[in-house]
Amino acid sequence: MTRRTLAYGIGLLSLLAAAWIRCGPLPDGLLSTPDQVSTEVVDRRGVPLYESLSANATRSRFLPADRLPETLVEATLAAEDRRFFAHPGVDPLAVLRALWHDLKAGRMAEGGSTLTQQTAKLLIDRPRTLRGKLRETVLALRLEHRLGKREILALYLSLAPYGNQRVGAEAASRGYFGCGAASLTPAQAAFLAGLPQRPTVLDPYRNFDAALRRQRWVLARMAEEGYLDADELARALAERLRLVRDPAAFTAHHFVERVLSSLPRPWPRRVETTLDTALQAEVRGILEMHRDRLRDHGAHAAAVAVLDNRRGEWLAWEGSGDYFDADHGGAIDGVVSPRQPGSALKPFTYALAFERGFTPASVLPDLPSHFPTALDGVVYSPRNYDGVFRGPLRARPALAGSENIPAVWTLSQVGVPGLLRLLRQAGLTTLDKSAEHYGFALTMGDAEVRLDELVGGYAALARGGLARAPTMIRALVRPDGTRVEMPSSEPQRILSDRAAFWVADVLSDSRARAYVFGVGGSLDFPFQVAAKTGTSQAYRDNWTLGFTREVTVGVWVGNFDREELRNSSGVTGAAPIFHDVLLAAQRRVMGRWPGPDDPPLAAPPPDLVPRQICALSGLAATELCPSVETEWLPPDRPLSSCRWHRHRQGRVVVSWPPRYRAWAREHGRLDLTTIAEASRPSEGASPRAAEAAGEAPGIVNPPKGATYLRDPTLRDAFQTLPLRAIARSRARLAWEVDGRAVGSALPEAAVPWPLVPGRHVVSVRDEHGRRDEAEIMVK
Repeated sequence: MTRRTLAYGIGLLSLLAAAWIRCGPLPDGLLSTPDQVSTEVVDRRGVPLYESLSANATRSRFLPADRLPETLVEATLAAEDRRFFAHPGVDPLAVLRALWHDLKAGRMAEGGSTLTQQTAKLLIDRPRTLRGKLRETVLALRLEHRLGKREILALYLSLAPYGNQRVGAEAASRGYFGCGAASLTPAQAAFLAGLPQRPTVLDPYRNFDAALRRQRWVLARMAEEGYLDADELARALAERLRLVRDPAAFTAHHFVERVLSSLPRPWPRRVETTLDTALQAEVRGILEMHRDRLRDHGAHAAAVAVLDNRRGEWLAWEGSGDYFDADHGGAIDGVVSPRQPGSALKPFTYALAFERGFTPASVLPDLPSHFPTALDGVVYSPRNYDGVFRGPLRARPALAGSENIPAVWTLSQVGVPGLLRLLRQAGLTTLDKSAEHYGFALTMGDAEVRLDELVGGYAALARGGLARAPTMIRALVRPDGTRVEMPSSEPQRILSDRAAFWVADVLSDSRARAYVFGVGGSLDFPFQVAAKTGTSQAYRDNWTLGFTREVTVGVWVGNFDREELRNSSGVTGAAPIFHDVLLAAQRRVMGRWPGPDDPPLAAPPPDLVPRQICALSGLAATELCPSVETEWLPPDRPLSSCRWHRHRQGRVVVSWPPRYRAWAREHGRLDLTTIAEASRPSEGASPRAAEAAGEAPGIVNPPKGATYLRDPTLRDAFQTLPLRAIARSRARLAWEVDGRAVGSALPEAAVPWPLVPGRHVVSVRDEHGRRDEAEIMVK
């Protein structure tokens, strides 16, 4: 072999070795750094809500290569690698210069690593040995081959340590100066650029003077490199730096926990949520303002949820009122904790009835009533909140006033399975039992639901019967910087626009609910708002939910240990909070409150027209009807003229249908001229009624064999059973329970008897000694 051949061989091998060093592969996953990225959760406008620590227990934010702040780049190059854009990853001149300085100083006074080598060192965990240094050098050369200069700069500025658990210039900028890296002044950029060399020694909080001396050295280097002119240098040196002690942002704790729990690990770099931080702060302030009032009622927790109707996005989410109130379970999220909603489910009962042919003009019986249950012999006998029976009641005031008996009677007509199906379609996932399990008490809220899901159901009413799954997340930013928009759910029709309109129109009718709730209270607004309250059994929970065209708001008040509240209902507990939150939400979304020129809360569909009806009978009004209302009704549906009001002996009287005569007599509304008619059995009367009208009195209430359950939500004064019988004779009837006299009354009139637990025999006797009796059970 000749010397020339040997030389060629050595040269070729050297070239191959250089090519391998320069162009060889990078270690698998080297540039994928999910463990080094902390997750930032922000609101809909980018305001930080929370930043989690990365797997390395640091807070870090990556800077994309195409958005590197030039001032920060210049400061970093001046501090770390002035020849960065001129060398291939390793700078021989810097190595020789550092070696010369080290020899003169007699110690390691200066390092010769380029910025690319420092980036390589940040990417790998190398030992501080010669072999480790060689590996770092090779990796730096390969990085220069694989990546552009600005990409390497972006890696360094995203991975460099700046002290106090902050990794990356963006995290450091926000942590030390309270602004993003793009907003740094030259003085601030130089301050940060000097920290990665020795972040512990130069800790700005513990050794600010040392960090400031390093900053001034960096500024001088920036001037030498031409990055700053004399005036800019003077201004930077004169600038007084103010550090902020940035506590880790954690706003809307329950919301953030809910968002993160919905994401698979590893979490993305950034989560852009739907929350409105400004509105969230207002909600927190409102709850704080009402805190003393709630405590007076024995309530230590309150949950609030606000939903944007059009987008289906959560705008505010407060789970307890005080996340750190450990004594009362403040960390529990009341927005997703199942509780009994009371009457807040009634609108869906009426919505179903409106789908089945009922209208707001339909007359419903508000009378003592008994409904079968799944238990043999047990009947359900609901009572109104105030213990008053109002006789014939149109659906509009019945729903607006939240009367219990008409709601249960309506459900008995449309069926529990249908209501259960509608509620599930509206998004209520906790109703997982059978229709027989819930029974007719379902419309009274005798089941547990979540506030967020009930708010979603009310939002479907606000949208005209369209339900859509609410969302908390707008977009995700992956560790590689890719932004992924989250798809929105498609609306699903669960109700006709007619049924949804009727419910919304009734719930926003302040006149219709005034007979129960009065005027000027927390449910009245300077613009149209559909609102509904609810109170659970034993007064453990109270709710208020409602909506405008733009937002739906839900409020729950109670205790997580289910301790009873004191003198608190949906009107007195949750409604004042609901009132203030809805005003704030409406102003936040619209920028103002709705005015007379804005569209109505719910526009009537084209298949409805205003028609004049009798306020008592709900039928088409005649000239005899003393009180007339306007109702939205289908023009093609026949509406009979009112025959309840008639001329008799020169004046207008009410000819009560048989169902309401006993009630009218008790309330002094049965005209004397109709008594003879009322005492005759009506055509089509039941055999039992005919028999009683013929001879012996017959007990109408209670039914024989009935079982009554005392209602823990009612005061003892309302825990009474009306004893009622019919008879041919108009003489008073004598009532006994277990052989003891309890009172007397005319036929069809009621004698109230306080419910006493146990088995009882109820009997009635007329003036001739003829009697009837019924055996009942009270539990």
